[in-house]
Amino acid sequence: MAKRAVLVVEDDDATQQFLRVMLRRHDATVEAVFDGQTAIERLRSGEFDTVILDIMLPKMNGFQVAQVIHALEPPPKLIVLSGVARYFRDRFPEGTVLLQKPFEIDQLEAALNVGRASARPGPAQAG
Repeated sequence: MAKRAVLVVEDDDATQQFLRVMLRRHDATVEAVFDGQTAIERLRSGEFDTVILDIMLPKMNGFQVAQVIHALEPPPKLIVLSGVARYFRDRFPEGTVLLQKPFEIDQLEAALNVGRASARPGPAQAG
C-alpha cells in the first residue's frame, strides 16, 4: 500500500507536533502548515491524499479551505478537528470526518482508516 501523504493545517504548535508524531508512527508522510492561505498553496500541488484541518486559522479559516478542498479533483480525505466542529457539520463537504477536540488517539486512527480500503489505487490505466 502506498504511504499516506497528510497535510496538517493547525495553528496550535502543540497540537501540530502531536499530530506529526502520531501520523509518522502510522507510516505517513506529513507536512504541516499554520494558516489557511499556506494550506491552499500546498493543496494545489496535488501531493496530499488526506488533510487534517482546524477551523479557527489565521489568514483563511477552515471553512474557506474546505471549499477549496471540495473543488479539487480528486479531493483528498478531509478530517476536521475543532472544539466547535459538531455545530458546523453542514458547512463541510459530504464525507468529511469531524472530530471534536479534545479527541482520543483511537478516534483519529479510525478517521484516518475510514474508506481506506476503497481508496487504494487500482492498476494504472493508459490514457
